[in-house]
Amino acid sequence: MRELRDLLQEAGRLTAAGTPHVVATVVRIGGSTYRRPGARMIVEADGANHGTISGGCLEGEVTRRALQLLEEDAPARLLPFDLADDDLIYGFGTGCDGVAHVLLERVPAPGRRSPLELLGRCLQERRQAVLATVIETTEAWTNWLGRHLLLRADGGAEGDLLEGPPARLIYEAARQMLERLLAGREERGWATHRVAEGPAQMDVLLEAVQPPVRLLVFGEGHDVFPVVRFARGLGWEVEVIGRRPPEELARRFPEADTCRFLMHPEQLTQHVAVDRRTAALVMNHTYLRDRQILETLLFETDIPYIGMLGPKERTERMLSELARSHGDRLEAERARVYGPVGLDIGTETAEEIALSALAEIQAVLHGRSARPLRERNAPIHGERPPLPRPLNVSS
Repeated sequence: MRELRDLLQEAGRLTAAGTPHVVATVVRIGGSTYRRPGARMIVEADGANHGTISGGCLEGEVTRRALQLLEEDAPARLLPFDLADDDLIYGFGTGCDGVAHVLLERVPAPGRRSPLELLGRCLQERRQAVLATVIETTEAWTNWLGRHLLLRADGGAEGDLLEGPPARLIYEAARQMLERLLAGREERGWATHRVAEGPAQMDVLLEAVQPPVRLLVFGEGHDVFPVVRFARGLGWEVEVIGRRPPEELARRFPEADTCRFLMHPEQLTQHVAVDRRTAALVMNHTYLRDRQILETLLFETDIPYIGMLGPKERTERMLSELARSHGDRLEAERARVYGPVGLDIGTETAEEIALSALAEIQAVLHGRSARPLRERNAPIHGERPPLPRPLNVSS
């Protein structure tokens, strides 16, 4: 998410200055590749680039082709790359047995919307959505290449793919992915969908758009500093909640997105917005306050991760006390409590504890085991996609 936030900032700067640039997106892969569909980079007219779409092997060629696109009339172009080419001098020499297709889009382009503009608005409003992008077409639909539809969780749609023969079919495919996303059943986060009407065909990339992780940090001690710093480095939204005035908290934690004064934990949900992309770390080092916060998070929110700093016995004592007043309801909710917080990586210092805690949050929110990758028998990013089927361009 940090990479995307940085790209959005660069895109905003270039757009505000009216500076032409190219957005390059990995839109289709087959076999083994470094990046998944949705990885993006920006290429400026002077050759400067931001972001990465590979392990470093594609950026140079993509930059060269992007500069060519800026000199042409076409608003978009699809580039196929064979990553299995083992020629280390003239090939890409990645050692990967796969292919990657990269879509280049010129910004600005008449009648077109930048994908980063659409993504930026969605993330700013913390809306789940699906972004549909036309990535390849037969000759009859060539003018659709690089067009977008953003379908939001509230049912709203925007982009430059709202009308025309294929728009209805693309909308329906995006709607189905959005339903899976909202139900928590969209595991991969992207899919390629083929649309056909008579002899005309097109391939569409569907991307699940999730808001950044929001981390609520309850505490204001020295051990909060690395938590805030590391979480911001990941591109998460960080809110520090304490008992000092907000201005004092903001001076103490300038890297936090928000600092909030909260005297009474039971009023938490009246002041703090939470959703399924929210995690909490409770680290006040004050037993009664931590227990009150734990009670509020457990029974008034559906936050999937509640991390409790301190010994296991401390957290168990809190849960035992809460069981007296909440009974069976506690048993249904206690799986969301992680205490002691973090993974077993040999932590001692505040920085090590922060690293351990954030790694655990990352694993929990993504449904991963946190085991060493060398013990994983499946591809790192899930099921390895087959090589893409070519369109029937002769039709």
